[in-house]
Amino acid sequence: MPSSAQPLKIVGVLRSCFREKFGAPRQPLLVPGATAALTIAREFLPEHSLVGLSRFTHVWLISYFHLNTNKKFRPKVHPPRLRGETIGLFASRSPHRPTPIGLSLARLTKVDGATLHLSGIDLVDGTPILDVKPYIPEWDAVPEASPGWTKDAPFPTLKVAFSARGRKDVTAAEKRLAIAGVGKLLADILSQDLRNPRDKSQGADGLELGFFLHDFEARFVVRRGTATVVRLLTGTTMHKKERRRPPTGIALER
Repeated sequence: MPSSAQPLKIVGVLRSCFREKFGAPRQPLLVPGATAALTIAREFLPEHSLVGLSRFTHVWLISYFHLNTNKKFRPKVHPPRLRGETIGLFASRSPHRPTPIGLSLARLTKVDGATLHLSGIDLVDGTPILDVKPYIPEWDAVPEASPGWTKDAPFPTLKVAFSARGRKDVTAAEKRLAIAGVGKLLADILSQDLRNPRDKSQGADGLELGFFLHDFEARFVVRRGTATVVRLLTGTTMHKKERRRPPTGIALER
């Protein structure tokens, strides 16, 4: 890195309901009940730098894909909605990019001191946030814009159901977490079909899968186009590393 280069500063670390990549929506605002909080670091004087932000309903989050594990540049990617077909990297929103920086639109529900309360989030817990910008409809919305290849490749969807045990566990989770809408949150997440279409083992009918959300692991089974929440487990341990070192070559300053 040239001596004149400046490190990327982190304005805050996102605290999200999603504890891992599997389960997180593939795009923002797909799951309105997905919540997160971002506390702006003291060095950025939030009592001054956040003045006026509460008048906006949505914000852009510039993030760093800290869980990426790709080791080399790949010019073609496989977006899940293309069901195995490839597209050019720069015609996609794949997180596996030369510089792993993300752009997410989130609903700003409240500004409380130095903390932004957000919903419709698509980022995992612990994501470093590099910047926050207000969404301005006058400039950011382009009604006549072309949707490109996405027009012909809708997201795969599933019906969602709950077992008797699943419904009981949802009620317990809402009471324990003191929040409402856990069932709706799970339904919105699972309706998007979390499975990787290129992973044939995930596509097997009747296979029990799970993802971590809030303080529990949601276990579900997909059969004949319906994802059924079978149970919510607490106290289980993630079998994958929750945090990995950022790729080398980019300096992040905390």
